[in-house]
Amino acid sequence: MSLSLPIYKLGSSYYVHTRIGGRQIKRSLRTGFQREAIMRAIAFMNSLNMIHRPNISDLTPYELDLSKGVLKADGTEDHERLMQAIQAMKALHTGQGTTPAQNVPKAVLDAVQDDPNVLKLEELLEKFFLLRKQLTQATAISYKNIIGELSKFLKNPPITKITASDITRYQEHLAKSNVPRTIDNKISTVRALFNFAKKHGYTKQENPAQDKALMTKKQKLKDGFAIFDPDEIKALIDCEYFKKQKKKDIDYVISVMLCIFTGCRIGEITNLKKNQFKISEGGNTYINIRDSKTMAGIREIPLHPYIIEYMKDFLSKKTDKVFKYEEVDGKGAGNAVGKKFATHKKAARIDRDKLVFHSIRKFVNNELVKNKISLEHRCQLIGHELDNVNVQVYSDKIDIDSLAETVFPVFDKIQKLIEPKTDIIEIDFEGLIDPM
Repeated sequence: MSLSLPIYKLGSSYYVHTRIGGRQIKRSLRTGFQREAIMRAIAFMNSLNMIHRPNISDLTPYELDLSKGVLKADGTEDHERLMQAIQAMKALHTGQGTTPAQNVPKAVLDAVQDDPNVLKLEELLEKFFLLRKQLTQATAISYKNIIGELSKFLKNPPITKITASDITRYQEHLAKSNVPRTIDNKISTVRALFNFAKKHGYTKQENPAQDKALMTKKQKLKDGFAIFDPDEIKALIDCEYFKKQKKKDIDYVISVMLCIFTGCRIGEITNLKKNQFKISEGGNTYINIRDSKTMAGIREIPLHPYIIEYMKDFLSKKTDKVFKYEEVDGKGAGNAVGKKFATHKKAARIDRDKLVFHSIRKFVNNELVKNKISLEHRCQLIGHELDNVNVQVYSDKIDIDSLAETVFPVFDKIQKLIEPKTDIIEIDFEGLIDPM
């Protein structure tokens, strides 16, 4: 006879429903995971078989398929071996000793050694998303794609069976079509997920993705994005393509200019809302970045009078979201700007390697360095972590008016670079934005 497991899912839990000796039996398996439900059903059915049908002899050929929940046996001897395998699973679930290994087929023994309470990779990711609700859509989709790829490559084992050598094999697999930087980025996602698993008690094992970086910090810096030279920034602003965009795509133009005068990440710019524009006690207009890539990225950035005047008409027409860009297919709102920037750069006849939109942010930081702006002021403006106990513990955050006083002379020079004939304009911005 075929012992196909009579289980089904109702709501969030699986149930077993069968009939033994003319009596109908229904029991909740108290789990929403199919694999665990199958193993609990096996243990439950085994206990019923031992009570109600101790002498089973006429059986079909022996088969055990946990993925489908199907069990078959051929004759008393095969049935006994099948029952031993089931007993091993039951013993595992109840925490008792298991049947001796020599009496259980190896494939079955390997299967029953998986604790039904141990999560698979994608189950762990669900827990991660449950507790990390602040993730952006783009980050969540990236995690899902990477962990799904790893799970498929490793054939979906429990997380406790994933070893450092498995991660190495995954890296070798990725190397067939990915550069080292991309591989390191994917492994950092895996490492973050296993750190989460250990921190929250889903596993006690060491992180198998730890110390797996292919590139050193020095190599990453050398291989990273380049920095725009001042003459290249001027070429970007002066080219006909950019001038035409002032009528065709003003969102793009303002995005570029706002990055040049703040050093913001593109995602910080394209996600801005009107109520993030404020006025300080000292009368300086600033933007309050509330969501960023890092904790240091959550900051207040003073706006130079030139960029205020430049975007005044544009901002006055907004009530909520400032820019038109939206997240599409898991890619951040700044993705469209980055794509258009490639065309812009080509139109400006800039063909130096490794120059991307992010290179504008690096240009701003480099100008601050060249003008001897302190590390503390640079990090607060740009949104970089400053790992120094004197700054983190013994110093207060630089107030927005002091920050403006320090960095505005640098932005004066950037203004003269892109519009040398324009004097600094004093702007009355009252009424256009919310007061502090």
